Amino acid sequence: MKKYLFAALIAVLVFGCSEKKVVESTYENGNPREVKYYHKKGGELILDREVVYYENKQKKMEGGYNKTLRNGPWKAWYENGTLWSEGEYLDGKRNGMGIAYHTNGKKYIEGNYQNDTRVGTWRFYDTTGVMIKEVNFDLVPKVQDGDSLK
Repeated sequence: MKKYLFAALIAVLVFGCSEKKVVESTYENGNPREVKYYHKKGGELILDREVVYYENKQKKMEGGYNKTLRNGPWKAWYENGTLWSEGEYLDGKRNGMGIAYHTNGKKYIEGNYQNDTRVGTWRFYDTTGVMIKEVNFDLVPKVQDGDSLK
């Protein structure tokens, strides 16, 4: 009897918690453009993560969601597969370290965000990876954009 209960529990965990993959859009050639992954909770589909592709099937961007807002790590790639950028989101806003790369894979920019705003010291690099500039965004005057400060 215990073996049957254990097998039933495993089946529920494997099949009940599986992701549902939805191809939201495609290119003219039929390749996926945007794919979203959902899980069911109380009969409702909840968005977990998204993957966007280039027409050649190479990943363009990937990251997670929490309650329809970007959350957790996000990455983007150039069409050749080289990492373009990586960063963290919290409740739909950039938070934490953000890094962008040149097309050759060398670091281009790195710095921190707090609630979608650049904070602290940001470093800028040339295409060989040599740092060429530092900017402390805590000392840069904030520019008013509509009703919010950035």
